[in-house]
Amino acid sequence: MTKASDYLIALDDGHGMRTAGKGTPFIKSIGRRIRENEFNERVTFFLREELENCGFRTILTAPTDEDISLKERTRLANSVGADALISNHYNAYDGKFDGDGRDPEGHSLHVYFNDSNDRRLAESIANYLKRGTKQLFRGIIEQNLHMTREFNKAAVVVENGFMDNEREALLMINEDFQREVASEQARGICDYFGVPYVDGRKGRRVAMYPVASEGYGGKRLVSRYKGIEGLDFYSRPTFDDAYKAGTVKDQYGFPVILRKLSVEGAYMYEVENSRGHKYYITASPRFVEIRA
Repeated sequence: MTKASDYLIALDDGHGMRTAGKGTPFIKSIGRRIRENEFNERVTFFLREELENCGFRTILTAPTDEDISLKERTRLANSVGADALISNHYNAYDGKFDGDGRDPEGHSLHVYFNDSNDRRLAESIANYLKRGTKQLFRGIIEQNLHMTREFNKAAVVVENGFMDNEREALLMINEDFQREVASEQARGICDYFGVPYVDGRKGRRVAMYPVASEGYGGKRLVSRYKGIEGLDFYSRPTFDDAYKAGTVKDQYGFPVILRKLSVEGAYMYEVENSRGHKYYITASPRFVEIRA
């Protein structure tokens, strides 16, 4: 019988937090612009939680604050044998708010030309996106996009709204909307693979024990692992590959170390990236070092 754990899903938050030009116009009601990745990264984070609750294995194509190229993202997803790839984005037209019904609106799903697997996955996700927050459904669009062209299996780029439509722009920082989109995408992915959707956290328990604090305040963790594939880190305190969240290259790492844990007979650091998300990585001095 098919199980969710048989499948590995690659999750991609489009662009980076500092990618130039990827953001809304200035929004007077909040006194700032919203960067596209503020939405992309959060909905991808919630989607990962949803999928892991259902039993899927997941991997993030851009888990750190590095500016990851499209080529590197698809290379990673293909190299680990991911069974599907979901890339979250937010669309834009002319970069300004025109108002009075003149702004573009709506969500769309983008697939590669004549790719039946891409289209079937997109249709499964669209079935649920159309049931959520009222938005114009702009359809499933065939395009020559790197993420769908270069990934070996089913891939979909989801444009979740328009950054230059003020109503939809404000949805980007609405956590209820972010979680809703993640749930709708997860339900579609479950349908595509023929596995049941699980509503709510699965609550897998992992034995872990805090180790006496060594004073990590103001220090950061840096990888010393020189392997081309990078050093694994995890979404939960375990060395189980089912919870691998991504890899970090030599001389890259995490800006915050929260604590050291004893996990499964070894040690791990609980770390945090600059976006405030927690991960777990080996504490072996062979592979990582602590720097001020």
